[in-house]
Amino acid sequence: MKTNVFLTGILLTVMLSNSLIAQEGNFGDDPENCRVNLSTYTEFFNQKNYTDAMPAWRWCFVNCPEATRNIYIHGTTIIENFIADQTDEEIAEAYIDTLMMVFDNRIKYFGQEALVLGRKGISMLKYRNTQIKEANEVLKRSFELGKESSEYFVLQYLMQTTAILYGNEDLSKEEVVTTYSELSDAINFQIENEGNETKKARLEETAQNIEELFVNSGAADCITIINLFGPKFEENPEDIALAKKIISLLDGGNSDECKLSDLYMKCAIASYNFEKTANSAHSIAQSYFKRGDAANAEKFYEEAISLESNSLKKADMYYELALLYYSNFKNYSKSRQAARNALVNNANYGKAYILIGRLYAAGGSCGESVVEKKSINCLIVDQFIKAKNVDPSVATEANDLINRYAAGFPTGDDLFWENYSEGQTITVGCWIGETTTLRAKK
Repeated sequence: MKTNVFLTGILLTVMLSNSLIAQEGNFGDDPENCRVNLSTYTEFFNQKNYTDAMPAWRWCFVNCPEATRNIYIHGTTIIENFIADQTDEEIAEAYIDTLMMVFDNRIKYFGQEALVLGRKGISMLKYRNTQIKEANEVLKRSFELGKESSEYFVLQYLMQTTAILYGNEDLSKEEVVTTYSELSDAINFQIENEGNETKKARLEETAQNIEELFVNSGAADCITIINLFGPKFEENPEDIALAKKIISLLDGGNSDECKLSDLYMKCAIASYNFEKTANSAHSIAQSYFKRGDAANAEKFYEEAISLESNSLKKADMYYELALLYYSNFKNYSKSRQAARNALVNNANYGKAYILIGRLYAAGGSCGESVVEKKSINCLIVDQFIKAKNVDPSVATEANDLINRYAAGFPTGDDLFWENYSEGQTITVGCWIGETTTLRAKK
């Protein structure tokens, strides 16, 4: 299959500052002209007059290519300016070819292959974004040479192109996983060794982007993650950063298989034992829930909730606890209370209202007369109406449920013979103890 990708916003700032000092080198067969042309193009370049800089720069590029690295550093800016101003596609392509030659010659005469290949790969994505495979190969070679010293944007774009190629069926799942693992190790090494907080934040953002690209690639299924990271964790179960990474990846799998795995539980417990946080307790609670160990799940949900300060996250935990009481304990009263607590923390939690409605439906018949027994359907529908009013994302489900339970309203005859009328309030008894408005079946 094909993936249509538009890679925009490629970094123009990757080029080094033009304040770099030209170093003495080989000035070619005509040193005097080389020095004159270097001085001429540099003066125009510093004025950002790239049009007038071009002739002298081109002379230096051809006749004294070893004079200074600045010929290539400045050359990328000059050529990119001409590409941007060019309306003729054929001429623009010729300039792009020249840009690629600038990168290649810089490597030829001044080395720094890892760094220059990374920037060449970025430019390939910018100007020839259909050549994903070719750019990926250049970025991969850059990373193989640079490893932990690779520039952060090279790491991110290598992961992005790898994910694209996997989507195009040009790479195997194993190749994607291996690339992610190596890139993750490299960016984490940089984070650990970066003392500047601004730069560190940028690296952390890059690490998150790389992880999201991997998770969303389709290659990050549970079995693959377990096979890749399981042996690493077994070798070093004290590596809490690795444990947290594994939990995050398996959480992203969104399947019971992930949270049922022994690896998930081991990592969750390791993280919890290292530091009792809401997240670590929540991970254990989810794992116990998936395994059917309701008692331990309840214990860790309660601890996670007590440690959590974010109201939206706490609402999610209360909702999951409500599901636990509903599905495992069949304790409808406690389930409703947990759902109500979710709503206290997030008044727009439509799923909590839907769960309360389902609890009332599952809670058995309340009342003696026909109208009393059927009135619970009015109360059930009330919950679904509230759900869609506060949360449009559940509207379709809520409307389906409304139609289903509205069919259970008392009939007009039921109301008449028991001396009730539409619009009258009635209290649903037993464990529910709530009031609703009577409506007749249409």
